[in-house]
Amino acid sequence: MNIKMKHNICYLFILLYSFNYLHAQKSASSSKGVIATAHPLATEVGLKILEEGGNAFDAAVAASFVLAVTEPSMSGLGGRLQALYYNFNTGPKGIDATTQVPMKYIPDISKAEDGFKTIGIPGMVKGIIKMHKENGILPLYKVLAHAINIAKYGFALLPDEALRQSMVRRSLSTFPGSIKHFLINDSTRQANTLFRQPQLAKTIKKISKDGGKSFYNGKIAKDISNEIISGGGFLKTSDLQQYNALDAKIIKGSYRGYDIVAMGLPCYGAIVIEMLNLLEKTDLAKADETKWVLAHAAAHHKAYEDRPLLKKDEDKVASLPFANERWLAPLPPTMKYDTNLHSDGHTTHFVVSDQKGNVVSVTQSLGPLLGSKVASEKHGFLFATTMGPYLGNMEPLERASSHISPVLVFKDGKPVLALGAAGGARIVPAVVQVISRFIDQNLSLEKAVEAARIYQLPEKLLVENHEGNLWQHPQTIPNLKKLNLPLEEVKLPGQMGRVHALYYDASLGKWHAAADPDWSGTALGLNPDIK
Repeated sequence: MNIKMKHNICYLFILLYSFNYLHAQKSASSSKGVIATAHPLATEVGLKILEEGGNAFDAAVAASFVLAVTEPSMSGLGGRLQALYYNFNTGPKGIDATTQVPMKYIPDISKAEDGFKTIGIPGMVKGIIKMHKENGILPLYKVLAHAINIAKYGFALLPDEALRQSMVRRSLSTFPGSIKHFLINDSTRQANTLFRQPQLAKTIKKISKDGGKSFYNGKIAKDISNEIISGGGFLKTSDLQQYNALDAKIIKGSYRGYDIVAMGLPCYGAIVIEMLNLLEKTDLAKADETKWVLAHAAAHHKAYEDRPLLKKDEDKVASLPFANERWLAPLPPTMKYDTNLHSDGHTTHFVVSDQKGNVVSVTQSLGPLLGSKVASEKHGFLFATTMGPYLGNMEPLERASSHISPVLVFKDGKPVLALGAAGGARIVPAVVQVISRFIDQNLSLEKAVEAARIYQLPEKLLVENHEGNLWQHPQTIPNLKKLNLPLEEVKLPGQMGRVHALYYDASLGKWHAAADPDWSGTALGLNPDIK
């Protein structure tokens, strides 16, 4: 078979699989390992890596780069990443690869939300390569080969990705690199059209060969810096050279006999644990759905008011004594915390496990949709938003904090649940509510992920109510309305966080994975018959 024919077959497979998203598999089980991601191709590639003898870390790295190719509105090489994982040999660990403010940053008095001045130092590449270097078993070139091919030969753009790109078309049309890579005749691509990214393919191929060295201290780094400085930004090669993906601070808690492992700042793991500590004051196993909602709304309100305390003492915020104190404090008549109402539609999360018992939970992001809206003209990837009004006032070399919250749940020292979410400020309550559905209400993982969610805004309670989502009692919303609460029903899917999760059933020796039904992601399991 000649090379051209091989390439055509490869392209045909990618195209056909892309069109098959409507029949997406949302749950999977296997004794050998599972994966759930936000895009069918990323899930398929992760599974392929497991089939080829890779471990969960190899599969996660492969999925990460495929998501960067197929979901560029949500994450990418110019973005940030937080990874929480369990290595069966060494235990739990986290990686902080968030973006960082350049050394020579000067606050922009124009308060521009997009553009070169908002671009910080990318962390995704350094972080995911660190995880592979410390835990992977397959060579990096093999792990990234699928992402390279998908970028090179193209894939059919899913409707939700096409919609997200169209929503920011005007902003994209401002920047040369974005025009080159994301617009055709001043328009974004339509759903189901072929999306090829040859420059991005070359960039990922270079990373696969040198482990990202050129990205932070080589030609790619020089290209990145030249483009951003020329556009009026602050990122220099010296910023990229000094950047490191760090071992994250681990924060631990407990919930009804389970051990909770999360990540400290710049993640919001302490808020996750505080909310669980507050919820534990109520017997939710015996609570009806209305009481369940009210308990979560109160915990959400109190914990989100405590977010400013994290930089001072996040260990205190995650402690039981602090939760006891906050539990006794009355709810004020008006809520004071701020929430970005437009922060619910971005970021991506995925989970992977393998037969050895390794578990990986990763969140990666560009910030708002398509990040800064600036794409590298030479390399084809978008840069995250770091500075500017999106994350508030920041100092040089400060790392960007966000609501990103990957979580591992342990029983008897072994991971039994791994999850995280996309959706900006909606991430933390989405993660907490799935944990509560799973533990308190004893729902299956699939049902816990698809169950309806709430979100407490300062002035009203948002309650999910659209086709496909499930309340445990059909009268839940009518009952809440009888309480005369300021309440708004959310009719659109995907507005309340998008969760991907996995669970290990020790009694059956099986992993289970679930992909959020409100998104186009999938879950797959490694065929038990594959040796």
